[in-house]
Amino acid sequence: MKRLTPYARERQIRLARKCLHRLRKQNIKRRKSFKLHENFVILKAPVKFTIILEADRRNLLLFLERMRDTIVISKQAVLIDFTTTQKMIADGTLLFYAELCRLKRLGGSLKIRCVPPRNQKVAQVLKQVGIFDLIGYRTKIKTTYADVIHWRSANGHEVIGEKFDEVLGHYDGQITEVLSQELYRGFSEAMTNCHHHAYIGIRPDGLNVAHDPKEWWMFSQQRDGWLNVVFCDLGIGIPGTLPIKRPSLWRRILTFGGQLDAHAIQEALIESRTRTGLHHRGKGLKQLVDVIARVGNGEVNIFSNKGLFTLKPNSESIHQFKDDIYGTLISWRVPI
Repeated sequence: MKRLTPYARERQIRLARKCLHRLRKQNIKRRKSFKLHENFVILKAPVKFTIILEADRRNLLLFLERMRDTIVISKQAVLIDFTTTQKMIADGTLLFYAELCRLKRLGGSLKIRCVPPRNQKVAQVLKQVGIFDLIGYRTKIKTTYADVIHWRSANGHEVIGEKFDEVLGHYDGQITEVLSQELYRGFSEAMTNCHHHAYIGIRPDGLNVAHDPKEWWMFSQQRDGWLNVVFCDLGIGIPGTLPIKRPSLWRRILTFGGQLDAHAIQEALIESRTRTGLHHRGKGLKQLVDVIARVGNGEVNIFSNKGLFTLKPNSESIHQFKDDIYGTLISWRVPI
């Protein structure tokens, strides 16, 4: 091994001292951040935000439950600690964003603040989709990652065509006109289902909130030649609407046993028809799935409460999770 010259040795020592000094400054800044928020309840954010994997899903949903209990039931301000968060998947991130918007409304003047993540990509995602702005974290962050800069977000209460352009207008010229029309039809159908079905009862999350606004949230992201669109509501879910809207169908589903929520989604797709029964109004969830199926190699996941229905090219499947998202989340995946 080559011996270092005195100059090289001194240079290494200087660099090490600078690095140590920088780390100390970061730790002091972090400790001060916690001290400034002594009256806040600190909630540690999960390492990964997703609802597709059982363990990660459970961690996220427990975190959201603690947020609801602290803000709405205990009526305490919250400090979200993103320090150890490493990954933000579109499905889990959208569910978190939707819950955060709802809790901001229900909490009124109660503050929700955060400790930023160490992971720079996570910080860029939180900034790009508007989560940092929502909780008052104003530090300027430049988006540099290619798979973050294309995230788009929108939300609303009504079936509004203009919202489509907020999320997907950015991709004009990259997707064909036919595909654009198909996606618009699916998007409108999702909003229509949300408006007419999702909020017909009280969400069973323990908060007992009546008359929730008929709100929906949506993300899009371009990555590796694919366009991912994720849409969700925080209603009572498909398994919650069937006993009210289609009691005979629900009685038949009860005979299946085990995977009730997953079977409810699947059967709702098979039996799907409009709320009014008018043929010109479309076919509800079935219409939405057919839109993606016609794309060719598109994919769709429909999460509702504990259930999941997945459509891939030439195959479909269902899965029952242990934990409930208390709502419906639909993700499209189509090639650009």
